[in-house]
Amino acid sequence: MKKFLPLLFVALCLILCLIPSVGMIFSPTTEAIGNERLQDPPSITNEDGSFNLGYFTSLGDYFSKHFAFRAEAITADAKIQSGVFENSNIDTVTVGSDGWLYYSSTLNDYLGRDTLSSREVGDIVHNLKIIRDWCSSKGVDFLFTIAPNKNTLYPENMPYYTSVKAGSIHNRDLVDAALKDSDIKYADMFSLFEAQGEVLYFARDSHWNNKGALLAYDEILKTLGKAHDDYSTAEVSRKKDFIGDLSKMIYPAGAEPEYNYYYGAEDRYSYVTDTKSVEDARISTSNPDATGSLYMYRDSFGNALLPYFAAAYRDATFTKAFPMILEADFETAKPDTFIMELVERNVSWLIERPPVLPSPKMTLFKAPDEAEKTDKDFFVEAKKSMYSANHIEFSGTVDSSLLKDDDIILVSVTDTSGNTAVYECYGLSAEDGKTGFIAYARSEDYPSPGELEISLLTQNGNEFKILASAKANLV
Repeated sequence: MKKFLPLLFVALCLILCLIPSVGMIFSPTTEAIGNERLQDPPSITNEDGSFNLGYFTSLGDYFSKHFAFRAEAITADAKIQSGVFENSNIDTVTVGSDGWLYYSSTLNDYLGRDTLSSREVGDIVHNLKIIRDWCSSKGVDFLFTIAPNKNTLYPENMPYYTSVKAGSIHNRDLVDAALKDSDIKYADMFSLFEAQGEVLYFARDSHWNNKGALLAYDEILKTLGKAHDDYSTAEVSRKKDFIGDLSKMIYPAGAEPEYNYYYGAEDRYSYVTDTKSVEDARISTSNPDATGSLYMYRDSFGNALLPYFAAAYRDATFTKAFPMILEADFETAKPDTFIMELVERNVSWLIERPPVLPSPKMTLFKAPDEAEKTDKDFFVEAKKSMYSANHIEFSGTVDSSLLKDDDIILVSVTDTSGNTAVYECYGLSAEDGKTGFIAYARSEDYPSPGELEISLLTQNGNEFKILASAKANLV
């Protein structure tokens, strides 16, 4: 009998190894897990009939996402690692105490790592002012708000190994303070949520629940001065039916639902677009009993906001497209209000992919001074925007040491006919001690390809200075 035990053990191991592959015949994995996208089976031949040399590599990738009982295997592994070792089996989820889960991309913010420079904070506010001023020229009221990361508000369940912070100053502190010192209409969610006596985010999701979203909605419309229903007299239902995004990622076969709140806002509007879910990139709604027209940029935190705002406005358009092509979008949506919501961890998007819209043309109050000659790097290019065929972009980088934190960057562009226009630039983030910039002009203003003369200027109050000049070919 003893000599058969090793053979039996080997046989059992082989059977266990065969279950995922043989099981694909009967029970393949057909649903994506977390943020994954499932792929189709690879083809053994290319379109021209030749053998696909990457077939076996693609087949391996396909198998890794579709083998039988994959969700159950991932869930079992996650339960062991989180329950025994207080650790996560996937990089995107951080396991906390008492069953709490956090989104790992918020760790830099939480730990005070990679904080924005004072120049970058200033550029965030400056870019928002460009958006605000352009909206004002169209008769549109603009408001900006930041949705706090969950671990900013509820750090008590973060794991022990995150107790040592890289710094005590966080991006949220810098940007929040700068916005409050500015004249931008800003709804402060940090102070609002910190003042609440109850938890308004899910334990196993990265977002606020519907009660938290209602609080944010109410504060935004109060800041805008718009009359609205605060649902204080609504009949509220509490249901244990919400399965969190983080829970789906780490426990795809064993995610537990959490309680959520429902106020009846979903019954007050209808979809104009063919909407499958609040996750859709663009959604339009209508409520004939309400007033006003809304255009709203929202990220995933806006999923819970959407029903309230759709009910509060006669017409509403919600977009997740980034960067936004505001000029074209406004022509379609015709809003009287533009609300922009970004989660704390993505605030830097404002200096990475600002909205595409014609940059303000500037009139110089006086002739600019020539800066001292420098060997510092300066780069500029002119090209058609990859996001909008109706726009030309002038973009580049300059050594940050040539700029003061409150300098506004301008570009002076002289075309092939000798016509000159000066544009105010968005400030952009850049690496290796550089500051980026970008300005947009309408394509009709530069209809012909050719060599342009571009000068980089700075404005500080009524003082203008030319830093550098270069030629750039518009293709």
